[in-house]
Amino acid sequence: MAVAVVDKQQQATLTGWRAALIYGIGIALAHRVLLTLWMAIVWGIVGASLGSTRIDFHSVNAQLPALTSPLEQSVFGVWRRWDAVHYLDLAVNGYRLDNAGATVFSLLTPFTFHTADALLPGSIDLAAAVVETVAFSAALALLYRVVELLFSDEKLARWSVVALALMPVSFFFAAPMSESIHLAFVLAFVYCALKDRWALAGVMGMFATLARSQGVFLVGVGGLLLIERYGWPPRQALGTYGRQMLPRAVWLALIPLGMLIFLAYRASLNLPPLDAIYSSYSYAFFVNPIEAVLINLRWIAANPNLALFHPDMWALFLSIGLIVMMVFRPRHRRPALVFYVVVNLAFQITKINYDWGTNVVMYSQSVARYALLLFPLTVLIADGLKSTTKWGRIVGVLVLLTSVLALSAGYVLALTGP
Repeated sequence: MAVAVVDKQQQATLTGWRAALIYGIGIALAHRVLLTLWMAIVWGIVGASLGSTRIDFHSVNAQLPALTSPLEQSVFGVWRRWDAVHYLDLAVNGYRLDNAGATVFSLLTPFTFHTADALLPGSIDLAAAVVETVAFSAALALLYRVVELLFSDEKLARWSVVALALMPVSFFFAAPMSESIHLAFVLAFVYCALKDRWALAGVMGMFATLARSQGVFLVGVGGLLLIERYGWPPRQALGTYGRQMLPRAVWLALIPLGMLIFLAYRASLNLPPLDAIYSSYSYAFFVNPIEAVLINLRWIAANPNLALFHPDMWALFLSIGLIVMMVFRPRHRRPALVFYVVVNLAFQITKINYDWGTNVVMYSQSVARYALLLFPLTVLIADGLKSTTKWGRIVGVLVLLTSVLALSAGYVLALTGP
């Protein structure tokens, strides 16, 4: 009887992973191919009216290999925008003072691009595309499994991966940046924690932090998941509780190592401190989250026409609204997930940008891109799509699809910001 139960559990797990991998790999490949084709068409139509402007015009001053053939230009040139150029430059040329602004980006993404480039034939752009597609496949598959474990709902798992691929700025998952890699390791951490594999969870959390510094918040996520599993420390039997908790909690100490490794590496190259880079090269400064919201509101009041069509402003206030909904919906009100979205969003908005080269205060830049990492909010949106009527789902999907097509076209033309 016991063997039969184990066999059924193993079969369910295998079935779950099989579905997760089919959805993850299939959607990630379709996402890559269709977006690249669409963005190449957009540039082909609009670029024809721009005279001799290069398709990779953002990399004109970067020390990157030239895209020589029309195929390379169409497939890879459309992705060379904004921070993608910095990540590719770091992968090719390393961290250095003559490109100090790029040295604020953590190690894992450029290192992975560089390693893939050494192992694969072709250009650095091809290596980055392969890495990003694999990472996004992993993120989608892990999201599927995490949702299954948290909600015991396969239909919600399917809708969650679809919703993530259709997020209005999901094209950043295919661009040579850190979003796919970081989210894959965040979800790997959550999956391992839910499966009570804390040593592996600690390693995954460390890699998440090595991809983006806010991975350190996974320490708190892990602590809350442990409390959810074992409860708060009891007044009695504290020793037994400690013997259960401590061997697991100790692995959370690995997570901040990712940030320490990055800082130590920068120090070994005698690079300026991060705050100096942000102020002198990135034209940005940091405030507390409440002041950040007020600064964004003042910018909206002063620039209502720009704010109305600005993805970062929409992302900021939609995220706040979704967090409120999450808190009031018992199914989604998991302390670890609420903590994850609140501290990440709060951290993301604290960086305020000046208008480039001036002291004119602007707003929290790149919030739309960073909000992609708030996967519990994506699950909440997916739950809404799953639970509504057939026509509600059709309208919802069409709105998301139209948004991602419009904003990815804007990315090609450098109208959708970094």
